[in-house]
Amino acid sequence: MENKEINMSKVIITAISALILVIIIAVLTKVLTSKKQAAEVVSENPQTQVASGENVWKTTNTTLTEANVNNTQATNQEANTNQETNTNVEQTQNNQNSNNEPKANEQNTANTSATTEKKKSTEGVIWLTFDDGPSANITPKILDILKKENVKATFFVINYSNSNEHLLKRIVAEGHTIGIHGYSHEYSKIYKSKETFMNNVYTLQDRIFKSTGVKTMYTRFPGGSSNTVSRKYCKGIMTELTKEMLAKGFKYYDWNISSGDAGGAKNAKDVYKNVTKNLSKKRGNMVLMHDFGGNKKGLEALPEIIKYAKKEGYTFSKIDDDTPMYAQHVNN
Repeated sequence: MENKEINMSKVIITAISALILVIIIAVLTKVLTSKKQAAEVVSENPQTQVASGENVWKTTNTTLTEANVNNTQATNQEANTNQETNTNVEQTQNNQNSNNEPKANEQNTANTSATTEKKKSTEGVIWLTFDDGPSANITPKILDILKKENVKATFFVINYSNSNEHLLKRIVAEGHTIGIHGYSHEYSKIYKSKETFMNNVYTLQDRIFKSTGVKTMYTRFPGGSSNTVSRKYCKGIMTELTKEMLAKGFKYYDWNISSGDAGGAKNAKDVYKNVTKNLSKKRGNMVLMHDFGGNKKGLEALPEIIKYAKKEGYTFSKIDDDTPMYAQHVNN
C-alpha cells in the first residue's frame, strides 16, 4: 500500500514537472518570437529613412556634385577679374567650376546640398537666372528670346555703364526681376571684410533704385555662398556674410543647376545638355546662366532649353517674395 502511494506521488510530480516544462517552453517561445518581430521592425525602419534621405539629396543636389570637374579652372581664370570689373559694360568672367559660377574655387560643393525654404510647391519649376550683366550685345538678345517665349527670368547684375542703364529699365518694364550680384565682382575687394561687402551691395542697390525705382532685396554672392576663394582675403567671411544678409532683410540665391556657359561648356550644345539633363520635376530648378558680353554659348542654347522645358511640362518663374531661398553649404 505504501509503495502504491509512493508510485502515485512520483506520477503526480512527474506530471506537474512536465506541465511546468511545457509552460516554460511556451513562454520562452513567445518571448523569442516577440524579439524577432521587434528586430525586423527596427531593421526595416532605418532602411526606409535612408531611402528617404537619398531621395531628398537627389532632388536638391542634382548638379552640385559636378563641382569638382572644372575646379582647377578657377585659379587660372581669376586673373581676369580686375580687367573685367573696370570695363563694367561687357564682362567676360570665365572662371568657373562644373557648377560654373565664374572665377573661383568656390564651387567645390560635392559635399553640399541646396537647402530650400518650403513655402509652396516648387516641383517642376524653373528659375532662369543670369549673372554679370547687363551687356550691350547679349542682354538685349536674351530679353528678345524671353519675350518671344513669354518666359520671365531674373538678372543678378553688376555695376553698369550709363549707356546700359536702359537695359535695367527694360528688364523691369518687361516683368523680369533684378537682383544684386555686386557693384564689383572683384573678390579681393568685396570679401576683404563684412563692411566692404555690404557697402558693395548697398552701392549697387542704390544705383538700381535710381535707374528703375526698384529697391531689390534679392542677391547672389559672387562665387556663390559656398565659395572658398574668399578665404584668401578674410577667413570665415562667408559665414559672417550669410547671416548678415538675412539679418538686413536680404535673400541670397545660389543654384542647383549650372549651364556651364561661363567656363565648363565648350559650345551651345554643351550648355543645353548641362541644363536639360539635370532638370527634375521632383524639385525646383534654379539655373545659373550669364549675360556678360560675348557669352554666345548661353545665348544660342537658351531658345532650345526653353523649348525642351515647355515640351516636358516644366513651368518658368522669376524670383519673387514667394520663391524659396536656394543656398549651398557655406565653406568659409
